[in-house]
Amino acid sequence: MRDFRRSLSLFLCAASFILGSCQTLTPQTRIEQNPVMFGMLSPEHKLMVQQGRICEGMTRDAVYLSWGNPNTEPVIGQQDGKAYEKWVYYVYKPVMVDSIGFGAGCWHHGAWHGGGMSTSTAMVPQEAAWVIFQNNIVTAWESRK
Repeated sequence: MRDFRRSLSLFLCAASFILGSCQTLTPQTRIEQNPVMFGMLSPEHKLMVQQGRICEGMTRDAVYLSWGNPNTEPVIGQQDGKAYEKWVYYVYKPVMVDSIGFGAGCWHHGAWHGGGMSTSTAMVPQEAAWVIFQNNIVTAWESRK
């Protein structure tokens, strides 16, 4: 029990440190940090950015203000003789993982205590959205949000 409490307190300390050092950016915070970029958008695109939405015809800057930076380096490619850039966004889903532990244990009263199976949670990335740009303009996008 004492080992569990110690592990739990270490986990909670690490989690609070990590979460405390992360800054969640929203469209509003990106707009506040980039007023000139936001000011150059059309009225229609300004409204969509404020709502965290995108559409065909938006610029790369508008998508950044709305959805932020992609989670990976942009993918560069070519289709039908035209160059494109693809931004991919991920969400992280918890997945239960079983593992076998071979830690210290002992035989006590006819049963093995310690080691054995344990279950933990891993955060696995899952593609949530992508955006295709040609000449800095959105030509296609998809979101599973």
